[in-house]
Amino acid sequence: MNNLPIKFKRFLLLITVLASALLLVSIVHTKWTSATITHLLILGILAVLCESFPVALPRGGFVTVSFAVFYTALILYPGGVAFSVSVLGGLFPLGRGAKEHPLFKRLYNSSQYLLSQAVAQYVLWLAGIGGGFHNKFRSLVIYVMVSLIYMLSNISLVTIGLSFLKDKPMRAIWLSNMRWVLPNIIILAPVGYIMALIYYHHGPLGLLLLLIPLLAAHRSFQLYITMRKGHLETVGALVQALEAKDNYTSGHSSRVERLALIIAEAIEMSEDKIEFLKYAAVLHDVGKIGISDVILNKEGELLETEWDLIRSHPVIGQGIIENIKFMFDIGKVVRHHHERYDGKGYPDGIKEEEIPLESRIIAVADTYDAIISDRSYRPGRSHDEAVEELMRVSGSQLDPELVGVFCDLMKNDFEQKEVCYLGSFT
Repeated sequence: MNNLPIKFKRFLLLITVLASALLLVSIVHTKWTSATITHLLILGILAVLCESFPVALPRGGFVTVSFAVFYTALILYPGGVAFSVSVLGGLFPLGRGAKEHPLFKRLYNSSQYLLSQAVAQYVLWLAGIGGGFHNKFRSLVIYVMVSLIYMLSNISLVTIGLSFLKDKPMRAIWLSNMRWVLPNIIILAPVGYIMALIYYHHGPLGLLLLLIPLLAAHRSFQLYITMRKGHLETVGALVQALEAKDNYTSGHSSRVERLALIIAEAIEMSEDKIEFLKYAAVLHDVGKIGISDVILNKEGELLETEWDLIRSHPVIGQGIIENIKFMFDIGKVVRHHHERYDGKGYPDGIKEEEIPLESRIIAVADTYDAIISDRSYRPGRSHDEAVEELMRVSGSQLDPELVGVFCDLMKNDFEQKEVCYLGSFT
């Protein structure tokens, strides 16, 4: 924890102290019986199990189905029980959950789980339905509202923490978290309500029935992530095939991806568009698979006929990518990454805003990396020379606004910074 940013440490201390105080007060004011303790242990064990099997997200972070258990405890029991369930789940995951979450993350998780529950429970108290299950229609509407309030509290606390931890804008992190947490809540809130209903009517004997919706929800998340992983592996196979063919391209795609994502974050592109750009940047030169190795690795300058073949690679790349259904319109971005801002590029000669934004971003990143990289017919140039060249072709070859953003980033040594994909503590 010594290497954590000071702002994050202070915020972690703040929410930990608040959560601890709320937990102690709620425990003191809860009427404990043997039955209450039994219910706490049952729900606590479920929460621990849920936190012990997180599903890894594509851009970092994890998602679990523990919200359903927290929501069940929130609906059925007073703060002493509900908050204790959150603390047990957050602090004591087993196996992979413990391995993936160091102590500071577990402290943060348990604290923000508890505080999110406290806000939601306060709303239940204001509505007059706290500390017990109610199955009237009005109560159902309130439970839906409470799940949304819990979600907003959860996202807010995670967003603030990640912003301090990763030195990222809160807005970008908020949008990223909303993208993942909202579907999670939409699925798990009804699961939590069903679990509360079963537990209310069947008590501890309903434990086996509770496991069914939890396992189903976990399985659905796992299948979705597995599908996405397969997509990424498809992309990786295409890039490996290209890099095995072209000595220059080895490492070029990943560098262009990194630089393109830095630009995208600087202009605050949405999370969906950033992920779209990531695929396109990695695959922007995939069409070179269709170009002869002799031409790609030729020493000395190319003949005009050979340049014509090289210039065909965006169209070839589009054809390859469009046959991969999940990539949607990425092929269009690849097709146009060699268009020029003044309309003198290829293959279609479109200009300015006619060129997709993602293609214009890739063009800037691609040009910079091409300048500083060694080629078969010339050595690479320095960083300062590359920036100077970008400024020279700004407004003619490249989008002047994006060049300005990129060069400002380079002046601040952003080229040395690793692109940190957004994620969440949960």
